[in-house]
Amino acid sequence: MQLVLDDAQIAEIKQIVFSVVKDGIKQVENQRPYLNRRDIAKYFGVSESTISYWASLGMPVAVVDGRKLYGKQSITHWIKSHETRLQEQEKKPVTIGVVTSQK
Repeated sequence: MQLVLDDAQIAEIKQIVFSVVKDGIKQVENQRPYLNRRDIAKYFGVSESTISYWASLGMPVAVVDGRKLYGKQSITHWIKSHETRLQEQEKKPVTIGVVTSQK
């Protein structure tokens, strides 16, 4: 049996294969429990400097042979522990009194 494909069909098959491989790579990357600073920033959708700032606030960081690794689960837990309700964040208005002198 011989299959004969035109250029459009070959291009479509290549695109499908590329898409499947790309999705597979993303799945494997998402299975890594520990990431470097750049990847953890990308994972949480923040800048690398934000990750450094969070670490200074006490976010968990694993240091192995001088290399910093960031655990997705532990950081997710840390972020959840810092969640507050909007009502708690809103400050109550301050009442200001006006003092007048009476003569």
